[in-house]
Amino acid sequence: MKEDWIKLIQLGSTQFVDITSCYRKSFSGKLKKRTLKEIVQDVNESLIAMGNAEGGTILLGATADGETEGIYFDERGRQLLIRALEKSSIPPLRFKAATEEIGEKILLGFTIAPSPAIHLLLNGKGYIRVGPENIPLSRERVTILKETRAETWHEREVLLQSSLDDLDQELVADFIAQLGIGGEAEKVLHRPYGLIEYRNGKPLLTRAAAYLFGKDPLRWHPRPGAEFVRFEGSERGTGSEYNVAERVRFEGPVLKLTGEMDDFLRSYIKEKIVPRDLFFQEKFEYPVFALREALINALAHRDYRLEGRAIEIWMFDDRIEVHSPGTLPGPIKLEQILRGKRAHYSRNPLMTRVLVDCGYMTATGEGLSRIFHDMEKYGLNLPELKGDEGSYSLIFYHTPVMDKKTIAWLQQFSRYFLNPRQKRILVYAQAHGLIFSSTDYQRLGVDRDTAYAEIKELINLGIVQPLKKHGKVYRIKQ
Repeated sequence: MKEDWIKLIQLGSTQFVDITSCYRKSFSGKLKKRTLKEIVQDVNESLIAMGNAEGGTILLGATADGETEGIYFDERGRQLLIRALEKSSIPPLRFKAATEEIGEKILLGFTIAPSPAIHLLLNGKGYIRVGPENIPLSRERVTILKETRAETWHEREVLLQSSLDDLDQELVADFIAQLGIGGEAEKVLHRPYGLIEYRNGKPLLTRAAAYLFGKDPLRWHPRPGAEFVRFEGSERGTGSEYNVAERVRFEGPVLKLTGEMDDFLRSYIKEKIVPRDLFFQEKFEYPVFALREALINALAHRDYRLEGRAIEIWMFDDRIEVHSPGTLPGPIKLEQILRGKRAHYSRNPLMTRVLVDCGYMTATGEGLSRIFHDMEKYGLNLPELKGDEGSYSLIFYHTPVMDKKTIAWLQQFSRYFLNPRQKRILVYAQAHGLIFSSTDYQRLGVDRDTAYAEIKELINLGIVQPLKKHGKVYRIKQ
């Protein structure tokens, strides 16, 4: 345990670790003891935030700089602290406390698992852990989290007919090696990951463990993986117009699916050069990084309670659609994503933590938002995001990719908040004597009124000007 704590201190505060000091520095640089009340308040806030999120560990007696100062109170003080924490939230917190001596300093650690309840301070305030911070919860958010908490508990169900023999031991060994921490695999999967629980002393798998590492996930879920379907044409035909050209199912453990699906899709993504008058020569391709992010998000956040559908990837002549069973997770709204706001919520926090630690995704709620941000950054067409009662979908169309020289030229307008159409009309104008017309703009797929409104915005920003008063031809201002 000592080696593990040292590594955690060196890494500093993260989504799953909070480093808390028992001292504060005075103006003269001397260390001054914090009161027990202050320490209880800080530790309790982090315990509540982690319990309301994906769980974690608070190490008391170290600094954010990686120094080990230790705790200053004795055994009686430790017991007072623990009892105070047990009574400082509604409902009461369930956590484990342990001490460790590091460099002749005593540290006190608190570990909390994700909780089925939403915990609040005695004054009614609540927090949730997002990255290395405890984010306050509004009353509305608390209500939403309470309503949606049940959906996060599916992956925690203990499979009473399971055993460690149901795990793909090679996958588990690779995961433990990647973590670079000590300890037997069984102990690591039990805590801190919560993937194994004990019943009468016997280790049993949770659904999360079976989905992530199971030899045969189909034993525990009828549609655990993903299905790739390639259609001929641009529409899905039925009956006499049935047009499925190929169907491939992926039904292994999640940690294998991520790589297999990524490799498979790459074999279907072809680049091609298409001459077009509007955008000179363009290279068309699907954004591999965005498709990969969409697939990983689907595997991590799909609603596994819905057993009648798998994740579906539909490939048409002009687009790829990624369909994930279930609505958008928890309190996340479609409008949040479309506005580019970070939206952090894990429907399957145990699985998400493993995927984060394997490097497949981040822990800061940036999945879908990052897709939109990165595609915008690199001048790619944004995907469509649609949701209904049974699923949500990301739709990727053939993407025209600008070359590096063009992207560099566009940087002169980076201080303005321009939408993709406005950027593309500027690119078109740059290739056509810095001139474009209202008709050119409408060819971007908008009606006359939308074209007029977005061109007027460019004029108001001082980027373009009409060649003639009330004219419909415009020039980029130099």
